[in-house]
Amino acid sequence: MGSPASWPGLDDMGETLAKGAERAGASMPNPQAPESLQPEYYRVPRQLSVNPAQLKSVLIVGSCLAQSWRNELRAMAPGCEADLYLGTAQLPDRPNQPIDRYQLQVVQLPLRPCIPDSAFARLDQNDLAAHEALFRFAMERLRLSLARSMRWNREHGLLTFVVSFPVPQQNLIGRLMPRYDLRNPVYFVEKLNEGLAECLCDYQNAYFFDFNAVASTHGKRFSSEDPVSAFNHGSVIGDFDFGYDRERLDPVQRVSAVFSPQVGPLLRACWREIAAMYASVQQTDVVKMVVVDLDDTLWRGTIADTDIRAMPTREGWPLAFWEALLVLKRRGILLGIISKNEESRVQEAWPALMGKAGPSLDDFAVRRINWAPKSQNMAEILAAVNILPGNVVYIDDSPLQRAEVRDAFPAIRTLGGTPSLWRHVLLWAPETQLAAITDESVHRTRMMQAQIARETVRRSRSPEEFLASLDVAMTIFPVADSTHPRFPRVIELINKTNQFNTTGRRWSLEECNLAFAGGVEFLAFELSDRFTDYGLVGVLIVDATGIRQFVMSCRIMGLEAECAAVAHVMQGLRGRGHRRMIGAMLHTDRNLPCRDLYRRCGFTPCEGGWERDLAAEPLAIPAHIRLTAG
Repeated sequence: MGSPASWPGLDDMGETLAKGAERAGASMPNPQAPESLQPEYYRVPRQLSVNPAQLKSVLIVGSCLAQSWRNELRAMAPGCEADLYLGTAQLPDRPNQPIDRYQLQVVQLPLRPCIPDSAFARLDQNDLAAHEALFRFAMERLRLSLARSMRWNREHGLLTFVVSFPVPQQNLIGRLMPRYDLRNPVYFVEKLNEGLAECLCDYQNAYFFDFNAVASTHGKRFSSEDPVSAFNHGSVIGDFDFGYDRERLDPVQRVSAVFSPQVGPLLRACWREIAAMYASVQQTDVVKMVVVDLDDTLWRGTIADTDIRAMPTREGWPLAFWEALLVLKRRGILLGIISKNEESRVQEAWPALMGKAGPSLDDFAVRRINWAPKSQNMAEILAAVNILPGNVVYIDDSPLQRAEVRDAFPAIRTLGGTPSLWRHVLLWAPETQLAAITDESVHRTRMMQAQIARETVRRSRSPEEFLASLDVAMTIFPVADSTHPRFPRVIELINKTNQFNTTGRRWSLEECNLAFAGGVEFLAFELSDRFTDYGLVGVLIVDATGIRQFVMSCRIMGLEAECAAVAHVMQGLRGRGHRRMIGAMLHTDRNLPCRDLYRRCGFTPCEGGWERDLAAEPLAIPAHIRLTAG
């Protein structure tokens, strides 16, 4: 069987599919529903978006279906450069634009080379071994096609989203036949998608795009072509073959006229999903903490005026909201409480109100339950956790209280109104999602609670006594390439840190790989004290001139780990014979906490940052820190 590029009429087919999609038009939105519930944004609610991700330059590699993808993207983002490469057999050495101009690549593999025409239909229904052999053949073809399509990802680290194969709507063998069996083409394609997802583990900066999840939300009956085409065609419904049937005795209607497809809205929803995934990878408008009110927010009713036994049921949105908060905590997002209440009353009522299904008080990293103004409590929480207002979402049933907090902290995002919408926004918005969940993310609540306990002790002792009592241990080690097991945490820390970030620069995987190849060193460090193990909390990007960039978690500010890290770099450069060291510094609107770093370490201002004579007295590692170089 020939490659996709050699199929007869491939370009014409793609163009006809695209025109069919345009004729299909848009679905009819409910004008009364919030924008987030309209088809295009249903899976990617925008209530938490401040700087929406804009697709400006995209590579698309795929079959005839990919042409419809490109046309729809151009229609919804007219200024976007969308370069298309049909077929995956022979990609050129380089695409039309320099590779670093593309934000991402979408790869849509054709199903047909994996499952040849009628190969499935010709098998004996009772010959399971033959079905297993066909599946092995399909997987071999899949791996080959994927390897060819991922050339630019493999060579340049280009961020890539690989589209799953469309799954048929029904078991073609019959409704009563076994569901989870390779003799069911639905399950056959599902297993291929599972294999595709596993294959992507061999690639970096590559993610599985679940086309079927979007199509199911949209409604497969409005897009899937399996009622009219062989299931191995793996495309969306369209009129690509209508021209062959115009001379029939009985007039033939277009497929789009019979089935009324809505392919355009589906593809727009897919692009919104891809833009959301891109935003999550880039950590755009990331949410680091969700703070909630209690009465009529975490539960129905008010505990001050009601017998706990008479409180309204937890069924419905409260139970769903509790689960959403616990899932956010699982992702590494901190939870907090601000409530006008008696704290003793809340603690007494909590077990009865929450039961076993709700979060415990310990699930909240920080709490302010008192009668002080909520803006004052929010100021105390922000200071305690050292998070910027722009990384916080505040949820309260009272418009007045939300307005008070927003007035004090305009960058804070707030939710209120209909509580049944909160779960949808919190769990589905890209701003609350990550590309990877690291160990540090999993244990973030515990580490924040330890930080707050540490700061409580700090206030009761002199600075010298406090630091000496901590038993701080620091391990610094190189992350030499992007395959290092700690690299996901390194890139997460670089791209999420705003306050202690000496330049504010964000790094892509491709940029990291180029830096590694050019001799740039990424030094990471982990820290622990007698309160907790904070995990990997700092990264220094170092070259022969000095420190290009230094990022550090705000959780450990005040422990002087930054001075120890700079001293370690100075020792290394001095040992390699360097006489001068530069510390790059670029002021951003958020990095005030790190601007005095190099001054404190004995540097003097110079163009582009700070400099230090390495022949002068060396910078000492603080006495309270036990530093180990890995």
